[in-house]
Amino acid sequence: MLPGVATAQPAKTMHIPRSDNEAQRFSHALELWRRGDVAQAEAILHELVARRPAREDFSTLLAEVLRNQGRLDTASRVIFECCKAGGFDPDVSLRGAKFIQQCHRHGLADELCRATIARGAVSSEMWFVAGNIARELGDFDRARTDYLAALEAGVDLNSSMVFGALARTQRYRDPAHPDFAKFLAHFDNSGFSVRARAATGFGLAKAYDDIGEWRTAAGVLRKANALVRTVQSWDSSGWHQFVEARARARVARLRSTIAPDFVPVFILGLPRTGTTLTATRLASHIGARDRGELRVLRFVAEELIRGGHLDNVGAIGEAARLYCAHARQDDAPARYYMDQDPLNFRYLDLIEAMFPQAQIIHCRRDRGDTALSLWSQDFAHPDCAFAYDFDSIADYMAGHDELMAHWRRTLSLPIHTVDYELLVTEPQLVLRELAGSIGAPERTAPEAQVTPINSSSVWQARQPIYTSSVGRWRAYLPFVPELAKFATGTGG
Repeated sequence: MLPGVATAQPAKTMHIPRSDNEAQRFSHALELWRRGDVAQAEAILHELVARRPAREDFSTLLAEVLRNQGRLDTASRVIFECCKAGGFDPDVSLRGAKFIQQCHRHGLADELCRATIARGAVSSEMWFVAGNIARELGDFDRARTDYLAALEAGVDLNSSMVFGALARTQRYRDPAHPDFAKFLAHFDNSGFSVRARAATGFGLAKAYDDIGEWRTAAGVLRKANALVRTVQSWDSSGWHQFVEARARARVARLRSTIAPDFVPVFILGLPRTGTTLTATRLASHIGARDRGELRVLRFVAEELIRGGHLDNVGAIGEAARLYCAHARQDDAPARYYMDQDPLNFRYLDLIEAMFPQAQIIHCRRDRGDTALSLWSQDFAHPDCAFAYDFDSIADYMAGHDELMAHWRRTLSLPIHTVDYELLVTEPQLVLRELAGSIGAPERTAPEAQVTPINSSSVWQARQPIYTSSVGRWRAYLPFVPELAKFATGTGG
């Protein structure tokens, strides 16, 4: 086991009966898993699930064991079959759909939601989850229908963030659209939680931006960002200490390459610089597997740093094997695997230590457009808490630039640069050059992948490539004068 890394545990809500032999077998499998005897635990659980396919506790633990090995297709299928065997019980299916969605198997999650909804009497939360899955698949019309059904069924307006999601299912063209009134009523109602109102505010601002009402959009964004700052802070001094520590760190190198036929392609940079767009288009162009924002590198890096194991060759090797398993997974194999987590720029030294064969694509964008886009988005992860204040955004950009300059000076990894402005004006040229740079053959006909997108770019990355976002900050400058200090180029 990777030092300092806790093995994922099964759901705490699991009910384990204690009166029969199956309960003893289940408990034994659970103990084996906790001790690291994965193969034996899995064998017992397969036996139990074959005997009792509708038992949620059996299937859930088996699926967790499989997921921790990167076998996400198999884990998702186990959960789906359990729900099917139980007659698509609404509560079981809701938990199952969330699990399968987390495994990035949205097609199967969508099938589960539709089968459950077809039987009627589902909760408002099921409608909301179904909407999220449809939206991440790019089916915006169906997502909108699901979100409206969730609202009609009384979905919790403090926890679901449904209005912010609803705003990202279409491009608004008419200020009289009824969604504006819904968004305004929720955003202005102090009876709802600060965080929920802020999420609605970001959606409302997006709607005003769609119709060119930049003054109004800027006012809403200013209020929404201020709301977030009351409940979530960013430590700029801590960020700069982190950057300094990363530049000083020394990482042990592996003595031999793990899986030389495996080429991870890390597409990174500041958030909102085109990482999702680059990854989805390039994956289709060369037939790579796009794993979205994989987050596994972030996890292992944090654990290695926290445990003081960066100089431990054995720990680095285990981290590399763990990452490889979760990138490869158990679907159709490929040579190239895309990881589009933009914040992986913090760990390029670890990438080089684990995978000297890795390819790095660094995305850059006009700083004014980047700053505005960051300030216009509601991010789920606290790593992006800097995005709600322009001074913090500037500090974060400075740290990003410092780290990228350090990596270019000290690492031998190939770092290929993509400028967003060229990508959206000459996409085929950029994709051809990228394919050649990383040594990947181009496909005669680009592969039609339906890769789920669960980043903040879920709406934009599904649209045809457009150039209207280039120089967009200038329309906001009269109302957001803070943007003037970012008008200095692309940086990094």
